[in-house]
Amino acid sequence: MEKNLSELLEKGVSSIDSTLCTDKVLSRLRRLYDEISLFNPSYGLVNAEGRDLVIRHILDCLAPVLIIRSSAKENPRLADLGSGSGLPGLVLASALEAWDISLVERMGRRAGFLRNTVAAMGMSQSVKVIQKDLSEVQDCYDIITFRAFRQFKDIISNLDRILVPGGKVFAYKSSEENIQEELETVSSYKGCRFSSEVIDYDVPMLDAKRRMLVLFKD
Repeated sequence: MEKNLSELLEKGVSSIDSTLCTDKVLSRLRRLYDEISLFNPSYGLVNAEGRDLVIRHILDCLAPVLIIRSSAKENPRLADLGSGSGLPGLVLASALEAWDISLVERMGRRAGFLRNTVAAMGMSQSVKVIQKDLSEVQDCYDIITFRAFRQFKDIISNLDRILVPGGKVFAYKSSEENIQEELETVSSYKGCRFSSEVIDYDVPMLDAKRRMLVLFKD
């Protein structure tokens, strides 16, 4: 990672939460950046590089970490769906060291990328890769996250199935996405009852609105 981008990353992490600005967290995020940059031309992981990759993806994924962390019980199990390039799963894992985190990715090449990157980041003890479609996942989780994944209408029954009672779903959304349509899907769902909340959050050095759509399984 180039020096100027490393300094940009450190500044952004410190703005989100100064307690996260440790050598271990920063080292992991730098390694994630390097791995994405290395494999992106071949794997098409994310449509960004350099400054955009740092701000619009890594810092964007990290920005709501305090919201996620404060809502969970001690040492929860988290599943990140459609992990692909490790966004947000590996970014969150860098800052949530004590958590048991699973990265769910059905595509073989991307699952392979995730396995290699988990090892390179030194997180094989706390992070595992599940190469399955969401419909095939059998374990249950306290927290579910995803970003740029499928719409609720296609996955809500599976979310219900793998989320424990009292668990939460954190769906990263940009301001342009149709959150109201997603909420209508939730309200009309015939399975368990989900309460919902939309939380705005800021990303350092990004002049754009970001929202977290949170579902709580009653």
